[in-house]
Amino acid sequence: MPTSEIKPVLIVGAGPTGMTAATELARFGVPVRLVEKKTKPETTSRAIGVQARTLELFEQRGLADEMVSMGNKGLAASVYGGGKRVFQLEFSHVDSRYDYILFISQAETERVLRERLGQQGVAIDWGVEMIAFAQGESHDRPGQAGGVTATLRRPDGSLEALGASYLVSAEGAHSTARSTLGLEFKGKSLAEDYALGDFYLDGDLSDDNLHVFSSEHGFMGLFPMGNHHFRMIASNPLSKPSKDTAPSLEELQKMYDMRSTIPVRLRDLSWSSWFRINSRMIERLRVGHVFLGGDSAHIHSPAGAQGMNTGIQDMINLAWKLAFVLHGKASSTLLDTYGEDRLPAIRDVLTKTEGLTGAIGSENMVFRSIFNHVASLVVGTEFLQEKSTTRMSQVALNYRGSPLSETHEHHGDLRAGDRLPDVLLRVMNKPGSSETDGPREMRLFCLLDPTKFTLLYVNDDNSVESQSEFQSSLGPWLEFVSLHQIAPPEADAAAGKHFTDRFGSSPVLILVRPDSYLGLTCGAGEITKVVAYLRKWFPQEKEPAAGDHGLIGHPGDYDAKS
Repeated sequence: MPTSEIKPVLIVGAGPTGMTAATELARFGVPVRLVEKKTKPETTSRAIGVQARTLELFEQRGLADEMVSMGNKGLAASVYGGGKRVFQLEFSHVDSRYDYILFISQAETERVLRERLGQQGVAIDWGVEMIAFAQGESHDRPGQAGGVTATLRRPDGSLEALGASYLVSAEGAHSTARSTLGLEFKGKSLAEDYALGDFYLDGDLSDDNLHVFSSEHGFMGLFPMGNHHFRMIASNPLSKPSKDTAPSLEELQKMYDMRSTIPVRLRDLSWSSWFRINSRMIERLRVGHVFLGGDSAHIHSPAGAQGMNTGIQDMINLAWKLAFVLHGKASSTLLDTYGEDRLPAIRDVLTKTEGLTGAIGSENMVFRSIFNHVASLVVGTEFLQEKSTTRMSQVALNYRGSPLSETHEHHGDLRAGDRLPDVLLRVMNKPGSSETDGPREMRLFCLLDPTKFTLLYVNDDNSVESQSEFQSSLGPWLEFVSLHQIAPPEADAAAGKHFTDRFGSSPVLILVRPDSYLGLTCGAGEITKVVAYLRKWFPQEKEPAAGDHGLIGHPGDYDAKS
């Protein structure tokens, strides 16, 4: 469907989740209306941890380099108890070029996203609140009949009725869409109060570690933001929280001294607050033409720095599916896979963050004694170091149980539904043609176009023959499927092993989704399985005209760096 005929997607909430939805849809040429009831951008740091998987996805969209240059790399997590460091998690175990947690103010993350939206011509409507909405009767003709009619309240108090193809709720924990739809926010609120503060400190607390203190006084975490600037989160504050007060520097210093034996002096408090931890999620992410993501759909303990990353990845999962449906490239059944993909991932994040909060924050003396003496022996193993850090970094997240994931044959570690790793490789062909252009080495992410699927034919020496056969078979879908023939690099033995560990050493076909998760794996001679997959999810009424293999979106909006 031409862009001019598509009603806009209404996105409510201009935090990281809402802005990610807007910039993703704009890349695909989908019109959006992005509204935010706040009158101006936030300036406080709030969520500060950006995980490796989020950085990988941002890299493919040309956003990661600026964020990395501004942020502080947390190379490890040190956990203390009983007056000593009990263990250290080393993020060098993460299979990513981003083998760290990037600590950066949410205000800066949001600025980067706002600037990208500005480049795309998308403006945020500040001070505009959605106060009601209704869905049309038809849910199977997106952008035409049905859709959503929303009532918006402008800054001057006047009302506007907006017709939209879809509504994306990124409103936060107090979501109007969620309450209007009657979706239960299942979970619990933890009884403990917490104090939070941003300050500078002088002392021997390293700037490249996340520091977690577990004691009989409760939990305390210090997150390094660079140049001796730290964020503190601590349970059981000394004074009684109230809406009219905030933790003082003196109180935060006393709480630190009670829980840590590393001498430091806190100074220059810039922001502080009280809060309680909620751990909740909804069981449906789609109701007709309405989708929910981020804090509208799930809220977490801050343990592990998962919440903002999960919301961003919600929208990267959803946006390409919405775009394909709105452009008439897929039926609306594709949109059901948003919940089928994301709900298990969200549930896993909630379970893990609840468990981590309970373990680190436990004040039980018996548990404390066992933890202080046994944890170092258990977590010190290579297996648990790798498992723990890859889970925290979200690179272990997969969609293997998704209807979009089909594993017919594989030879390495990868299965359909897994994240595509950014390995060094040899490209054996000139991309998108049957011409040869001499093998050359590059990183896998440099081949990806996040507006398209990518078909990788791995370890196949018959470049010209394979390209010709695949282009003939995939003709109706070539406008959104890129073809690349890849093999292990030859000059670097370690990189070659890394490649074969992931992909194997035998020929195989791998179809990669626009969000860089594997959709299908099959044998090198099974192009018919690729065709069947594409026909199932992206039925074509007619083949495109000869030579008409253009992009859906705008390739200039992404730039994976080598």
